[in-house]
Amino acid sequence: GMPDAKEVSSGLWESILKEVDTESRVADKNVLLLGRAGIGKRTLVQSLLSHACPAAAADAGANDDGNSRAVCLDYAYFGSRDPEHDEAATAPDYVCPSACSVLILEDVRYEKVLRSRITPDSLKHCAAVICLDLKLPWTMIEDLRQWFELLQRLTSELLQLLPLGEQDQLREKIVAAVSDYTEPGEQNDGAGESGGAALVYNMGIPIVVVVTRADGASALETQKTVGWSETIEAYLRNECLSYGAALIYTMVQAKNTRNVDVLFTYLMHRLYGYALKTKPVVPSRDALFIPAGWDTQAKVDQAAASLPGGGLERSFESRVISLEPPPATAPAVDECEDMQHFLKRNAVVLQKLGGGPPRLAARGGGRPP
Repeated sequence: GMPDAKEVSSGLWESILKEVDTESRVADKNVLLLGRAGIGKRTLVQSLLSHACPAAAADAGANDDGNSRAVCLDYAYFGSRDPEHDEAATAPDYVCPSACSVLILEDVRYEKVLRSRITPDSLKHCAAVICLDLKLPWTMIEDLRQWFELLQRLTSELLQLLPLGEQDQLREKIVAAVSDYTEPGEQNDGAGESGGAALVYNMGIPIVVVVTRADGASALETQKTVGWSETIEAYLRNECLSYGAALIYTMVQAKNTRNVDVLFTYLMHRLYGYALKTKPVVPSRDALFIPAGWDTQAKVDQAAASLPGGGLERSFESRVISLEPPPATAPAVDECEDMQHFLKRNAVVLQKLGGGPPRLAARGGGRPP
């Protein structure tokens, strides 16, 4: 016979409970994607979507040209899933169990708009990705510092709105990620310097620095740019170290995509706790991967010591010099006379031409009332 209403409702209740259980395991996450316009941020997100769920990306791709949009805050998404399920994800009917919402900010001036979209409570589901452009290498360190500073302001304000216990929890999670890092296949014996020692700014959220358009590395082999690749790598590593940030070089081209899978796996590892089985790749001109916690000040200093001109004492910009043609010189600025003086000086001329005395000048002292 027909199942009675009681059975139906208990079956429904069970399925709701089951859903809630799965949901806690696959909560949606947020990624703050920061980086100047025109360096491939949307293309990168589109590529993450293609990797996570090719079928969904094919649908989405039909409506998206991947170009920059002139908005103060843009929005995108990609699916979240177990990084081990690459094979299963290629099935035409595969659906990712959850998603990462991506908030894209290109200009520091719109910080408040980004801030208005993030609640203190959502910090625990949040990671930041800072994009830097290898095709404009002389902008990298200045951009990186500007985005780090923005994240510091943002997270410190949001953290302060949480109960102390929750603040500590978020910060401890970052310390653990950095201090307990072990290379896949190796044992953590607790000996030796860990990356945790260098963590100066703990923002309570995972941070990944992504270098886009890493195919730009091939342009860094001219006579003018000798040693630039190594210099860029050493300076980036040094900056990332004190923020506990991971560093990944990526490239997205029609036939050649590099490290998007590594970025996806790493984000899944940090946001959902999936095991990280990808080994670091360092040094590398165009495929660098340094997970948070692998690097130490000693390793960075060692890499920096072999740079032409040695060490990290000199400013980055004095080494990696802009190759863009200087802007056309602006015409000399003419000093504008103030209206009062102009009228006074020309009162005589005006009278000679038959005009009456200008009224302002005739008021004595030339001051407006």
